[in-house]
Amino acid sequence: MRRIALLAAVLSGALVPCAAAAQHARGAFVMGGRGGGGTELLDPRFSVDAGYTIEAAGRRGPYVGGRYTLGMHRLRADQQALRERYGDATITVEGGGGTLYDTGVEIEIGYGLGVVRVYGFTGMHYYQQYQEPATIHFRGGHVQLGSSRPESISGARGYGVNLRLTRTGAVVAEHYRGGGQDGIIRISGTRFGLRWAW
Repeated sequence: MRRIALLAAVLSGALVPCAAAAQHARGAFVMGGRGGGGTELLDPRFSVDAGYTIEAAGRRGPYVGGRYTLGMHRLRADQQALRERYGDATITVEGGGGTLYDTGVEIEIGYGLGVVRVYGFTGMHYYQQYQEPATIHFRGGHVQLGSSRPESISGARGYGVNLRLTRTGAVVAEHYRGGGQDGIIRISGTRFGLRWAW
């Protein structure tokens, strides 16, 4: 978490002054959803994402922008995956959840149709996951799994649509994917939220 916070501070310090100096449109978003990702023995519970955006765009026609994002994804033990790993359908699990943090920078390219915008995005993210200890109970005994903290730097991509409700505010929906190149952490899901400009 300390590395995530440090990287967030560095990226914010770099993007905000650049956007102000260029006089580009600036904005932010907050989104949430069921989330997705983690390692092979975890299921998503929910996610929260926030971001800062800069754009060279109008309401109509093509546009390009950049954005910095910070996300938190709560995870829980995947009971079925653990049963398959240990070959025992009676397995129950205590603990074993975790939290996946990610932060990164992305390029956003899209097209505005007045009140509606469609876009795609791609970039690089740093992922860090905290997996809590777990106790696995099965017939004849139990086994304990320790905590772990896998991390990864890999690509992220997705697409989205937003519907403008006011002069500066819009509702937004996105589908995203990330990680996977190193086989450690994968993340994907759909999120919904608000986006505004100033």
